[in-house]
Amino acid sequence: MLKLRKLLILCLFSFVVLAHAQDQTAKIDSLVRSYYPNSNDPGMTLLITDVGKGAIYSKAQGMASLEDRTSLDLASNFRMASVSKQFTAYAIYQLNKEGKLKLTDSIGKFLPVLKGAAGAIKISELLNHTSGIKDYENIIPQQQEEQLSDADVLRLVSPYQDAFTKADRRFKYSNTAYCLLSLIVEKVSGRPYIDYMKTNVFDPLGMGQTQIFEQDADITNRAFGYTILDTNFVFADHSIASATKGDGGVYCSALDYQLWANHVMQLAMSNREYGKDLLRQEMVSKVTKDVDYSLGWFVLKNKDGHICLLHSGESTGFHNIVLVIPQEGRAISLFTNRDDMQISSFFDQILTALNIQLIGINGKEVFRWLSDAYADKL
Repeated sequence: MLKLRKLLILCLFSFVVLAHAQDQTAKIDSLVRSYYPNSNDPGMTLLITDVGKGAIYSKAQGMASLEDRTSLDLASNFRMASVSKQFTAYAIYQLNKEGKLKLTDSIGKFLPVLKGAAGAIKISELLNHTSGIKDYENIIPQQQEEQLSDADVLRLVSPYQDAFTKADRRFKYSNTAYCLLSLIVEKVSGRPYIDYMKTNVFDPLGMGQTQIFEQDADITNRAFGYTILDTNFVFADHSIASATKGDGGVYCSALDYQLWANHVMQLAMSNREYGKDLLRQEMVSKVTKDVDYSLGWFVLKNKDGHICLLHSGESTGFHNIVLVIPQEGRAISLFTNRDDMQISSFFDQILTALNIQLIGINGKEVFRWLSDAYADKL
């Protein structure tokens, strides 16, 4: 009788879990139909994974190219924009652990063209957006026609000595910082940034389709970017700053990103140093009372007190957002090849369907909160 009772309880529990999963799937399917109803428009890929269960929800909706009439799928490569920063940060982290640089090193040691206060900035201050270095986007010459490289960024900012003093050191998001970090990777490793990332980061994780953009690059399974003009989507795949690498040049698919997210969760939950260093006081910067920035991630907690790693990416033609919760083994990647704001409310509705509540967003939609963080408007 006792065995029968246990069996009945187990069957009932399994039924409840299955019904809950089916309900979540139905809710998310409904959200996709509501926010991205037209399969002939640029669209999105959504992949929700659980380490123990694999993909628990996956969907590709819309067109990768309106011109060629090719559809998106989970292998489509999207421009990651600022989601790329976590990869650049990881490369620096690897070189640090190999003893090839110190996070306390001044960047002038590797980029001697930077003088004065700018040259004295520490690598850790670039990583965590506390350097105060000049924003290259604000000083691009009006006559600039060719896309900028990371080396061009260094050339643009080198006449300036902008940097925070110790007294005014604070979080101020900087694309310049991550362009310079990619140059430091090249200087220290003795190899082009693209080669280093492929050999030391992407290939070891099986991310064989992930690429870094450069001028005239042939991106495999490429999703092209679009913007809305009046009521129509028009081609808007790049800007003058779309060829810089360290701050936003990675092209990645939902499938490859799942491999990266699993790796991050493994490291964060193991006794290895990456998980500890994400939270180490000298490694992080304070964004707000409840949110830190560390190694290319916004670090905050959910309502259950679990650490969450979060980032978004915004560039011409693309809006993306990712969330990794190591302690729960969960990851969400949402990539879109349209730079409208559909993604913002859509992502929040996904979190609601999954019963995920992030602490410290102050009632804003998560994507919009991140936009405000980038713009120094928190």
